[in-house]
Amino acid sequence: MRLRTQVTLGIVAVAGVVVAILFGVVLPQLDRTFLDIERSGVETHVDRARNALQSELDALEATAHDWGAWDETLTFVGGENDGFAGANLLAETFTNLRLNAMVFLDPAGRVVAAPGFDLEVDAPMALPEAQLAWIREIVASRRRDTETASYADVASVGDGLALVGVHPILNSLHEAPARGTIVLVRCLTPAEVKRLSDQIQLPLELRKVDDPQNDVGLLPFLTGTHYDSPPTAVVPLGADVVAGYTLWRDLRGESVAVLGVETPRDAYQEGVSSLRNLMLGLLSALVVFGGGFLVFLNVRVLSPTARLTQTVARIARLQDTSQRVCVRGRDELAHLGTSINGMLDSIDESRTALAQSEKRYHNLFESSRDPIYITAEDGRFIDVNQALVDLFGFTKEEITRVSASELYVHPGDREAFRSVIREKGFVASYPVMLRKKDGTHLRCLLTSIAESPAEGAPPIYQGIIRDVTELLRQQEELTFLATHDTLTGLLTRGALDDVMKLEISRAMRNLERLAVFYLDLDRFKEVNDTHGHAAGDLILKEVGTRLREALRASDTIARLGGDEFVALLPGIDSPRDAEIAADKVLQAMRDAFPLADNGSFGLSASIGIALYPDDGESGTHLLQRADAAMYAAKTEGRDSWRRFGRGVRQTSAS
Repeated sequence: MRLRTQVTLGIVAVAGVVVAILFGVVLPQLDRTFLDIERSGVETHVDRARNALQSELDALEATAHDWGAWDETLTFVGGENDGFAGANLLAETFTNLRLNAMVFLDPAGRVVAAPGFDLEVDAPMALPEAQLAWIREIVASRRRDTETASYADVASVGDGLALVGVHPILNSLHEAPARGTIVLVRCLTPAEVKRLSDQIQLPLELRKVDDPQNDVGLLPFLTGTHYDSPPTAVVPLGADVVAGYTLWRDLRGESVAVLGVETPRDAYQEGVSSLRNLMLGLLSALVVFGGGFLVFLNVRVLSPTARLTQTVARIARLQDTSQRVCVRGRDELAHLGTSINGMLDSIDESRTALAQSEKRYHNLFESSRDPIYITAEDGRFIDVNQALVDLFGFTKEEITRVSASELYVHPGDREAFRSVIREKGFVASYPVMLRKKDGTHLRCLLTSIAESPAEGAPPIYQGIIRDVTELLRQQEELTFLATHDTLTGLLTRGALDDVMKLEISRAMRNLERLAVFYLDLDRFKEVNDTHGHAAGDLILKEVGTRLREALRASDTIARLGGDEFVALLPGIDSPRDAEIAADKVLQAMRDAFPLADNGSFGLSASIGIALYPDDGESGTHLLQRADAAMYAAKTEGRDSWRRFGRGVRQTSAS
């Protein structure tokens, strides 16, 4: 049978198959696809509803946290704050927080206070004993990992549902033990559900699991084994509306509510209508253009294609790129023939260029002053240049028997490096510690890329190593000299300012005190006058050592110049703690200081104390007031400390 007849019969047969597939397979499949799209949209809306409800729970838990970790609440539950209820449990409080009840329990679970509020009529209400018993049961049965744990969830309350937030009553530092429990309740009334519907801009339903409005087969379908991702039931409610339902489980895994969202079926209906119109159009086009296409295909495509195919097959069979395709006409097939000839020309040129490029690459690889490597996935070195051999002290024969993992000082660094490069495909200036053949450690930066030589083959790593050991050592030395006193090794005034800003910020955030000591040595001038400046420097170094020993490791010590020192003591609970630390420093300074000539010199110190936030809220004010207190201590007898704005306390030794 001739090719033309075969093609004609083939096209007719294909057209029949296409029609059968369009109406027998594609159309039903696309219809299911539109249903899946609709289902995906419904599930997205259900997720929006769940997220909106979860956001309400998160906000309620945050509110419970704010009240539960408030010192005022702590004293109220302990019976020490009679004015708490009158000042805080107001109608405005319930209205602003949208709460129906706030219940305060002592550690034994007894109700201390349980004010209620009806948001719909904007009036206080008394909580029934049954509801209080329900709240005590929630507090007693809730899951918790620590004494300070809290939670918020949906709970069943009588005939309805409510959002409940539970938080232990702690001090403002959130420290155990708990002194009781606060429970916040927001009833999911129709008005509250309407507010959530307006928030997500979709009709929202929220019903108890035992609500008779729930379909009989709905709950068995929604009951799944995955607590964090319960299934969603998509139920068409008619030609125009589809609904999505899912279960809401509490923290104990018990189903408490059915959450539903209604969605218009516009997208599904429009998709189905458009699909059917498209099918009819395709059939019409197939009938109209089928005959003409057969004629055109025979004249313009089949014959020229056959000639072109024969020529290309011969070139491929002989692997002779010197042959060329015969080109006739100016149509696409003629352009294809021209392109094939151009491709054959490019192949010849590429072979020549590839040989030259490989030669240039090898010369560049070997002559580079930067160490360059190529390794396999298992760490085996495939190739290295001379610079890498010189850096690590191996010969080229030795390096081929060494795994890259053996060069890492810390084995975990290589796994971390491989993890990063697998994720990104490359790394740039990745810091690692490598080991030379003689055991010397090098601090290096790796720049590498991962490439797979073939589809599915293990990757190989190509990269450059930059030895920055000396550069980093110089940078660290310069950084230390810029921020530390060269004589004592303590911080300088400029570095102290930066640390003080950080400590003040931390004290403000943690609601803590920060103590600032301003210390000046008594009679230090006599040392320089009688023993010389070398002896004075020796004593200053010893002062720095004694300050480190007398104070905590978390405290900051700086030398301002001369015999003046400043210490920052964070996390001070009371002014008395600062005074005890000052006594300890004074005692450390009373021991005689050894001199280079085996002699010694007795000194004492005067200390001024300023506290944040009591005496100031900026570093400048705290230093000025600690300095003023120090001068007061020096004026009133030395060897003592004085707090800013308080009297001097003389120690027994002075």
